[in-house]
Amino acid sequence: MEKACKPIAGRQPGRPGKDEPDRAPLLLRAAQTSFASLGFRAATVRGIAAAAGVDHTLVCHRFGSKEALWNAVIEQQSLYLAPFIAKLKSLQSEREVPIRVQIEATFRQLIAAIFGEPECGLLFARISSERGKHLDLLVEKLLRPAYDALYPLLVEAVEAEVIRKQRLDLLYFMTLNALAMSVSSRHVLGYFGEDFHDFDRLKEDMSHFVIVNFFDNESLDASGIQLRKQQKQSGRDH
Repeated sequence: MEKACKPIAGRQPGRPGKDEPDRAPLLLRAAQTSFASLGFRAATVRGIAAAAGVDHTLVCHRFGSKEALWNAVIEQQSLYLAPFIAKLKSLQSEREVPIRVQIEATFRQLIAAIFGEPECGLLFARISSERGKHLDLLVEKLLRPAYDALYPLLVEAVEAEVIRKQRLDLLYFMTLNALAMSVSSRHVLGYFGEDFHDFDRLKEDMSHFVIVNFFDNESLDASGIQLRKQQKQSGRDH
């Protein structure tokens, strides 16, 4: 069992030395990587500190415990997701925009959020296998807010027959899981096809994957059909 944090004489908890930079961002990144790779139980304060290039006692001073460090990692991810979730909520009020355009923008926002934090898929998978309060916090702070913001748009898309009628909770979970794990394990793609080094290209390809596989393409409105006809005709002319 890992030893409890002990204070360093002469310093107040949570404060670096006088001329030292705040190492909290490095610790949070190292902690996220460690939790994603090992899970909460197997990750250690010493291992996280070593990965961040600091003494393990600094973790104790800055956060107090491994539990508090976990909470800080999730809070940081919650702050990261906040703008994306706000955008999803704002799409719900854009009534003048066709629902197909809204839902495409919605999935692109989801994909952009996942690509901004490529390790999230591994973090979800690892913590999901442990269950308990750490998974509860992850769901409460990260997965649930995204689902609550996305769900009304999915309902409207089904009602408009842009997306086929189905279980929307399952659609959300499977789409999120497929995208997050594909990004976090993108190196595996090289074994089956095109290399993964072009991150922007992969992001666009995944956006196309969602559109092709989850949208009812027969529900395109007349303008959309006409646009595709024009694109095909233009291709023949060239």
